[in-house]
Amino acid sequence: MVDEVMQKFRVVEELVKARLEVDVAGLVQGARARLESRLALTTLPVAAELADRAGPLGWGRVRTTAWEAPGFRKIVLSHVSLRPIVEGFALVLLPAARLDAPVFGADLMALPTRVSVNADVYGASAFSSRTAGILAPLAETFARLGSGAGPDWARPLTAGNGLHAKVSPRVVDDAFAALTAALARYLDVTNAAEPGTSGADAQRSFFVAFHEHGPRRGPLGTLFGGAWAERYSRLIFE
Repeated sequence: MVDEVMQKFRVVEELVKARLEVDVAGLVQGARARLESRLALTTLPVAAELADRAGPLGWGRVRTTAWEAPGFRKIVLSHVSLRPIVEGFALVLLPAARLDAPVFGADLMALPTRVSVNADVYGASAFSSRTAGILAPLAETFARLGSGAGPDWARPLTAGNGLHAKVSPRVVDDAFAALTAALARYLDVTNAAEPGTSGADAQRSFFVAFHEHGPRRGPLGTLFGGAWAERYSRLIFE
């Protein structure tokens, strides 16, 4: 019994050590570099309180940058640091509303003993045949990470083939590679998207769900306050 307890303790200890070695700042820079390599980004103004927000007594910080690009009305990248509880980044891409293309949302969060990674396309419940299977070619890559269903609130908005996994910190590089592969696939398809009405519907549907179940309900709302979380949630879509 004692040996089993000690063995479990050592496993947790090793996972915590691996988690603390995750270079989250490097991952954020990597995500930004991938955007810059594919899109001609133009920086959009972000209110100072949203661009760089520190938590009470200096604990916790969220830094956010927004851009626009040809074919995309808004791209938002946030570096979230609530170390050692959670640290990671969130990324949202909104295509031009005139295009028949869904929203792309992704995040990678390092938790105390595991890494949570998500990447999916969201929008109206009925996508066109052109956009419904955007991430389907990556199914095998996602399956290797143990990908499953996304959050309940988002399922009606997805095509059901996104990345939603919790993995060991030891394979964070694989998780990041899968997320950026999803981003690359999304950009390939969206850059070739045709005009249509589903884009505006997709963004409207995702905003309603995200605003109700996103930052306002999570640790960011608790730490930084409901008013800040409300503004942050709306920043992504306004």
